[in-house]
Amino acid sequence: MEYRLTKWIICIFPLITLHCSTQNSQEKQNPLPVRIIFETDMCTDVDDVGALATLHALADQKEAEILAIGYNEVYKDGAKALDAINTWYHRGTIPIGVYKKELHQPDESGYLSETAKFPNHMPLNPAENPSAVDVYISTLKAQPDSSVTIVSVGFLNNLHDLLRADPKLISKKVKELVIMGSLHDDQWNLVRHDLVKTSQEIFAEWPTPIVISQVGADIHTGKDLESTSPENPVRASYYHYFGERFDGRSSWDQMAILYAVRGLQYFDLNSEGAGRLKEGYPIKLQPGWRSYTVPKLSNSEYEGLINELMARPPTGE
Repeated sequence: MEYRLTKWIICIFPLITLHCSTQNSQEKQNPLPVRIIFETDMCTDVDDVGALATLHALADQKEAEILAIGYNEVYKDGAKALDAINTWYHRGTIPIGVYKKELHQPDESGYLSETAKFPNHMPLNPAENPSAVDVYISTLKAQPDSSVTIVSVGFLNNLHDLLRADPKLISKKVKELVIMGSLHDDQWNLVRHDLVKTSQEIFAEWPTPIVISQVGADIHTGKDLESTSPENPVRASYYHYFGERFDGRSSWDQMAILYAVRGLQYFDLNSEGAGRLKEGYPIKLQPGWRSYTVPKLSNSEYEGLINELMARPPTGE
C-alpha cells in the first residue's frame, strides 16, 4: 500500500508541476488590463484623437481598460467629440468629465466640431457635462488600491484640482501618472493658459510616481486612416485637421499611451539629472519617483505599431 501511494505521488507530481507552470505562463502572457484614465486637451492638435484611438485598440485586445476621460480644455464640442470616438468603439458609456473653470486664452479647433457631429451621448448643452474632478473621484473610489494609471496628454489643470480636492485618494488608488510634455522648457502642455505654476505644483506635490513622455515629434502617423470606414470619427478628425486630405502627424500622445499600457516592452526609463519648466522650476528626477521614457525602437517601428492600432476596426468590449 505504501509503495502504491509513493508511486502515485511520483507519477502525479510532474503533472501538477506542469499544470502550475502552464498556468503561470498563461498569466504572464495574459496580464490584467492596465486601468487607464485618459486626460486630454483634444482641440488644437489631432494626436490626442490618435492617442484615444490607440487606447481603444489596446482595450479591444484586453491590454487596457478605459475607466474615464478628463477634458482639460474648454472647447464647446470637446466632450461630444470624445464621446463620439468612444461610441464608435462601442464604449459610449465611459464617463467624461470637463474642466469647469475659465482658461486664459482658450484654444480653438479646426476639426473638432466635425468630429462632434458623429453619434454621441453627451448633453446638447455643454454646461450640463459633469466636472472632471467629480468623475475622477467617483471613478477612483471604485478601483482597487494602487491600480490606476493616469495618462495626461494635455494640461494639468484637472489633475491640479483633483490634487487639491483629495490627495489621499490619489495616494491610495493611483499607481502612476504619465505626462506628455517636454522635460526641458516645455512650450505647450506644461505652460500654456498661464498654467506653469499649476504644473510646478503637480511635479512637487503629486503623491505617486510620474513618468514624462516627450518623444514622438518625428514619428508620423494617421495617413493610413484614409482606408478606414467613412463612419469613423477618428478618420474624419485627421481629414479635417489636414484641410480635407490625409497626412501623417507627430505622435507625442500615442507614444505616451504606448508607454502607459505596454511599458518597458517598448521603453526604458531614465531618472538621472533634472528637467526644467519654462520659468526655471527644476523637475528633480529620482528612480521610482520622477522619470522619463527612452525609446527602445526605431521611429519607423513605432510608426508601424501606432498606424496599425489607429486604423484597426473596433470590436467593442
